[in-house]
Amino acid sequence: MGNQPDVILLSTGSTEVTQTEEATRKAVNELRKVSGLTWDQLAKLFNVSCRSVHFWASGQRLSSFHEESLNRLLGTIRYIDQGSADINRDLLLSPGSDGKRLLDLLLIGDYEKVKQILGQGNAPQKPRLVFLSEDRRISCMPLNPADLIDALQSPIHRDVGRTRPAQTSRKQRKSI
Repeated sequence: MGNQPDVILLSTGSTEVTQTEEATRKAVNELRKVSGLTWDQLAKLFNVSCRSVHFWASGQRLSSFHEESLNRLLGTIRYIDQGSADINRDLLLSPGSDGKRLLDLLLIGDYEKVKQILGQGNAPQKPRLVFLSEDRRISCMPLNPADLIDALQSPIHRDVGRTRPAQTSRKQRKSI
């Protein structure tokens, strides 16, 4: 009986770990997709190797310090998002009024200054998907194969005419 609570805690813990790893994977991939930055540039932002960022993107755990940095950086990128990864990358790599690149401000963790300089982005809202009506759903469904068994088949068009057999050619060696 004394071991039973430990088993429950371990199973709960592994579920939390799986959810955290999934959230990390999604966050890193979204950060790369929205910011337009390369893996190497992201690694420099976190002061880690490119390999570490790849591991995070595949769902491996990261330290609480890096997790906080990831969340703050992703929040900043979402805030300044202009709707295009190319535009976002160009904004981050271009020098500001003081000559520093905004990416350098992110390197030192000055997220608020980046937000002040760029302001809130105007990324277009994603369209909300709606369910198809029943009639539309039925019209999009493929035909039943049983209904196609007796369907008329169009004749195959064949060009009848003069054909030539394929010829092969060989190079003959000249003897010396």
